Formats: sequence, C-alpha cells, structure tokens
Amino acid sequence: MVKEIDSDTIDRIYKYGSGIMTIPVVNKQGQLVGSMPSPGVWVAVMHDVVNVIKGFVWMELDVIEQRVFVQACAVDREYQSGDVINRVVDYIKSIPMPDEMKKNIQFATTRPKAFEKMGWTRSNKVLMELSHEVPKSDDKG
Repeated sequence: MVKEIDSDTIDRIYKYGSGIMTIPVVNKQGQLVGSMPSPGVWVAVMHDVVNVIKGFVWMELDVIEQRVFVQACAVDREYQSGDVINRVVDYIKSIPMPDEMKKNIQFATTRPKAFEKMGWTRSNKVLMELSHEVPKSDDKG
C-alpha cells in the first residue's frame, strides 16, 4: 500500500535528518551553542533479519494539534501488503504519548484512494502547495 521512496528523498534525509531531528540551543547572547534531540520528531527504520533497511517512517508528534503527522512512509515492494499501514499505526500507538494523539493519526500521501479503501477518511484540513508565482492582488475581490 505504501509507495517506494526515490533515492533523492533518501539522500535529503541523510543530508538534513540530524538538523530536522534536533532543537537548536542558544546562549543569552543568542549564539548557537549546540543542539538537543527533538521529542517531537521520530524516525523508525524497518529492516530485515540481516539488518538491511527495507523502509522507514518519518513522523511528527504535534502537541499543538494533538496529533501524530506522518510526513513520509516508504517500504520496499517485497514487504508491501494490505496491512503495512495497519502495522505502522500499531507501532505509532506503541510510542509513549498522550492517548489523544494516538486517536489522531494523519498521513501525508499521494494515494488517498488506497487509504480510503482501508477505511481512512480525508482530513478536514487540506494541505495546499504553491507551485508557481502568485499574481499580485488587484484588490477587486
């Protein structure tokens, strides 16, 4: 059910992952003096019995919205089956977090119909993206 991830995305995860998964620490003068792990970002890696990586889940524990938001989930084709998402959800629910968050799990996906076939519903909030230059408003409505 989960689409394979492309190598460019994996490369970006290796390049920027440590920065995304940490919080900057600054001193009184506002100078960066280090970093600490972010409790709000989790990455889980799936591997086979010989520790070859077969997939991953990148999620944010959003205490403001009281939700778990899965930014990315990818699994090698050989491990994909109808219950991959259910197994990922079971893993997420095993993470220590408030029960309210375990009841509000959302996935970013390019395959909403696959999720709907599994009983998921579309979120009331819609993700929008800017893919071109926005024309200037002429203030006429």
